[in-house]
Amino acid sequence: MDEQNNLAMENVAENVEGTTEQIPDQAAQTAQPEKTYTQAELNEIVGARVARNTAKIRKEYDKKYGELESVLRAGTGKEDVTEMTSTFRDFYTKKGIQIPTEPSYSDRDIEVLARAEADDIIKSGIDEVVEETDRLASLGFDKMSPRERAVFKTLAEYRQDAERGTELSKLGVSKEVYESKEFKDFAAKFNSDMSVTEIYGIYAKMQPRKEIQTMGSMKNSTSDDGTVKDFYTREEALKFTKKDFDNNPALFKAVEQSMLKW
Repeated sequence: MDEQNNLAMENVAENVEGTTEQIPDQAAQTAQPEKTYTQAELNEIVGARVARNTAKIRKEYDKKYGELESVLRAGTGKEDVTEMTSTFRDFYTKKGIQIPTEPSYSDRDIEVLARAEADDIIKSGIDEVVEETDRLASLGFDKMSPRERAVFKTLAEYRQDAERGTELSKLGVSKEVYESKEFKDFAAKFNSDMSVTEIYGIYAKMQPRKEIQTMGSMKNSTSDDGTVKDFYTREEALKFTKKDFDNNPALFKAVEQSMLKW
């Protein structure tokens, strides 16, 4: 009996010793740094995943509706699904068959539904906003439904503001400034082809500043006879300072009117 007990104790000791020897290896494995990814790598991974999901959805669609679509295309001679639907709708309507129509919504209902849909997309992130605006834009404004047009308008405005905000943030402009009603109303006076950085450059010069600035040159602020000109180019306007506009309100008004023609 004593020999059996001694043998059992020896086995336990060996097991404990073996386990102890394995602990450093496990600790070393645990201490290994986790794999990190750059933004470019993350974008590539997400893009590949989206592409796989899109391909999967397309494959399921083709399996379920591909043959039917081929039959309808051959029967109608049409390539677009919307045109196929219209052709069959007209065909059966002439036979006296009533085709269920989509629910009719008032302009107010469409606006509310579109706003709710746009808000859901916006909450999903800027990538979803970009994807949906690009998808709707590819349809063409004339082929969008009233609701799609409303959604597109909301998303396009949000996307433009977001992209402008990103651009201005790189210049050190605070979110409080570029999202203010004052700046948005000011920026709306310019043509869409003018960069937001140029717009902000003019806007900043027109704002009151705490620090003392030297008076800027009034060169090109007046015409040859000394009066304020009717029109100023973008380059001319950028040369003026806040002091210039304060000293000459007529100049400020002329530059503001000129903005509408840039």
